[in-house]
Amino acid sequence: MNLILIPIVLPIAAALALLLICEKTKYIKELLAAGAAIVSLLAAANIFLQPPADLTLRWFGSAAFTLHADNLSAFLLLAVSLFSAAISVYSFSNPAKGPAKWFFFNLLMTQGFAAGAALADNMVAMLFFWEGLLVFLYTFIALSQNNHAARRTAMKAFLINGVTDLCLLVGITITAYIAGTASMSEIARNKLTLEYGWAVFAYVLLMIGAVSKAGAFPFHTWIPDAATDSSATFMAYVPAAIDKLLGIYFLARASVYLFALNQTMSLVLMTLGAVTILVAVMMAFVQKDYKRLLSYHAVSQTGYMILGIGTLNPIGIAGGLFHMINHATYKSCLFMTSGAVERQAGTTDLSKLGGLFRAMPVTGLCFVIAAAAISGIAPLNGFFSKELVYKGALDTGYTVFFIAAEIGSFLTLASFLKLGHSVYFGDRPENLKETKEAPFSMLLPMLTLAGICLAFGFGAELPLNWLIVPSLAGMSIPNPTMSGFHLDKLYFVSVIVILAAVINHLIGLAAGGGKADKASDHIHYAPVLKETYALAERRAFDIYELGMDKAVPFVSRLLFKADRFFDWAIDALPSGVAGFLGGSVNRFHNGSYPLYMALTLIGAVVYILLAGGLK
Repeated sequence: MNLILIPIVLPIAAALALLLICEKTKYIKELLAAGAAIVSLLAAANIFLQPPADLTLRWFGSAAFTLHADNLSAFLLLAVSLFSAAISVYSFSNPAKGPAKWFFFNLLMTQGFAAGAALADNMVAMLFFWEGLLVFLYTFIALSQNNHAARRTAMKAFLINGVTDLCLLVGITITAYIAGTASMSEIARNKLTLEYGWAVFAYVLLMIGAVSKAGAFPFHTWIPDAATDSSATFMAYVPAAIDKLLGIYFLARASVYLFALNQTMSLVLMTLGAVTILVAVMMAFVQKDYKRLLSYHAVSQTGYMILGIGTLNPIGIAGGLFHMINHATYKSCLFMTSGAVERQAGTTDLSKLGGLFRAMPVTGLCFVIAAAAISGIAPLNGFFSKELVYKGALDTGYTVFFIAAEIGSFLTLASFLKLGHSVYFGDRPENLKETKEAPFSMLLPMLTLAGICLAFGFGAELPLNWLIVPSLAGMSIPNPTMSGFHLDKLYFVSVIVILAAVINHLIGLAAGGGKADKASDHIHYAPVLKETYALAERRAFDIYELGMDKAVPFVSRLLFKADRFFDWAIDALPSGVAGFLGGSVNRFHNGSYPLYMALTLIGAVVYILLAGGLK
């Protein structure tokens, strides 16, 4: 078998083999899934280290099915395989994932289809893998818990992504028609421009499909619900890692590789990124549940990636791609810590937690590292990717986007000060006095990802030189000087942001009576914000809920009335008219000869008058 097929075929084959294994068997399912994921990771690493390669197969007669492992797609494949392997090991000892057989089936199928989407050069082939992921997104959530809420959230995720995937389908169709080919590498040789309407329409549809997959505003609303209604393992894998990787990957492909964007579209992307940062981080700051707080940050951090790519300058694009892999690393690690706490303490309610660092020191250490990374604290990896995004935003001349990103960083750190204090520090509740550390199978992936946060920091030379620079070169983007630690104005701004967040946390603690979970209440219940948050909590800004609760019932009633009208017009009205006419005719058929003669004469006169009028 060709090496490039292994990361696609092996996980899918192992997933199908899992269906033959009885649910009651111990460890066979786990070992098969972990083995397939790890072997696929080794194959992906081999592909990454080799020169770019292609594999072309024929399907449906003459259509070309091409897999293309260039620098960017090989990097993405390596990331997908890494997180799949990490989750497969993490899930060994986590009972909250739902039926084990179906969990690992969905995990491996998602891995295989994500690998296919990463390597596909033909956009139609990519769409096939992309749509397959939609099916497993639904089953992942629906089977994670045996209740109505999980199935409802699964349907919400399916419909939101299904509609945006339809946009992607139309966008791919128009792009392929304009370019005369569906091959991304061929289109890249002569990039499309936004000089006429159909090209603009095509790009906007591709952008919608990409940012929706990444979980950006306003297509994000299923993610916080999934945090509540599914498992931490699912959240650590799909919303935190796989969806972000694929969505931002294709956004970069479309924005830099396939199209030559203009300043207007650049502003659209940067605005979307800034709005996503601010809206989601404001919601994250006031959450009282461990997983739900993380879920909003999974949305907010997407904004930094979109903002970076939207700058259209090399530093900003590099920052967006670097933040993509950084976010997948620390956010997956953070969700793993939430799963460990949920398993050991039995809850993720911040008001019921506290003082767990002494009981779960390894989990607490991983949390501290990942939380510092996502908050952009030097010298961890998140600091350097955010620094590149900031510089890219400043280079555009639009300082407002830089300010929005810095506000997001302030609220991000404020959120994690609140979260860390609520869960790992302070007094431990009496019912948690016997809490112990999570099993080794859960700690190993957490430690690995926390280690990557450290390894990708301290100047970030390793990830930038080995991952990001080659990816930029594969898209013909010049290589700016990026790595290294810079004691410039941005560094001192980051120090000010850290101090402001700490001061805010102390003020919140004082206002909340010393309770860490209430450290955001002084902002949550501030004038104007209180009413805005209340509307948000009632889902007044949720496009899905607005549609399902208001638009869909209205349209349903309208269609029902239209259906009744057509039934009346087609059935009842003709029958009534025919009955009336039939009854009227029957009244004339009474056997009277003079009446028949009179009717005949009247008819003749009418005919003569009409005939004469026509002449």
